[in-house]
Amino acid sequence: MDAVILGIGNAQALFAPEHSPLEAGGDDLLRIIDPQETCVSAFDLSVLRGDGIFEATTVWKGYPVSLENHLRRLAHSARLMDMPEPNQEAFSRAVDAIVRRYHAPEPGPMLRILVSRGLDPTTGVGEASGRGALPSVWMFLDGDGKLHELDPISLTSLSRGYPSDATSKAPWLLNGAKTLSYAVNQSMHRECDRRGADDAITYTTDGFTLECPNSSIVAQYGDRLTTPDPRIGILNGTSQREFFAWGRQEGMNVEYKKLSLNELRDADRLYMTHGGWVIPVKALDGRSYDVDPGQVAAINDAIHTGRTHDDALTIGPVGDYEL
Repeated sequence: MDAVILGIGNAQALFAPEHSPLEAGGDDLLRIIDPQETCVSAFDLSVLRGDGIFEATTVWKGYPVSLENHLRRLAHSARLMDMPEPNQEAFSRAVDAIVRRYHAPEPGPMLRILVSRGLDPTTGVGEASGRGALPSVWMFLDGDGKLHELDPISLTSLSRGYPSDATSKAPWLLNGAKTLSYAVNQSMHRECDRRGADDAITYTTDGFTLECPNSSIVAQYGDRLTTPDPRIGILNGTSQREFFAWGRQEGMNVEYKKLSLNELRDADRLYMTHGGWVIPVKALDGRSYDVDPGQVAAINDAIHTGRTHDDALTIGPVGDYEL
């Protein structure tokens, strides 16, 4: 299956200290297996507890979109989860090894990097493995699965059930880490189906915008692009930063802020960003928004050709955060 490439990571090399010489090449960092082969133990904490982290992005014509920012965020998630620090150079080489093996007509397959805490040491299998605290790692590139579309989408708003200061008061909730524990996110998508919406935007009990279940949200007000400050306890969006880089290159202003849901609804345009794509929003809670297909195509072209890459690495919230 040239359109689906699956690899099991060499955790000892992928989590080698950043300052140590990296002797393993890309082909030594992964063991490529048949995509139909069973490769996850029932005793792994990813299965038993959803205990792990992940990243996902599009590989557009051989170019992994925002890979550096994704690997930086993977390391951030690992720190929040008290997991070993991933060696970003090693992970980058492993991604290259996966991409080199892809041979299929689809130009934009999805890349996923999955990292589990490893075998559960409280089980007999985990205790007997002798692996210590080594994580389990899988990577795959999929050109046959469901891929992104640019058709305008409708959103509904869903409460996340906690106030905007929850992250500062309860950091153990892991808000802001990209974890494998997505049961709630999947439940949100089922609620969207029940409401007849394509996706959702979540908000706090005191009325502040968070993120979509699998995506970031960006609002446009005239020549200004605005997104919720990730310090509220959401993911620091990679595609959102690429979008902001495009906006700056086009002479627009960009900002992170504590954004109320009512202010979000007042935007001229809305966009959902994830996986290396910017997708236009046509409606939120029944309110319609302007959509410019030409602009959306230009944004995504800039992202996929790497035009925004370097600038996106420098973009992020600055200054003090208002709780």
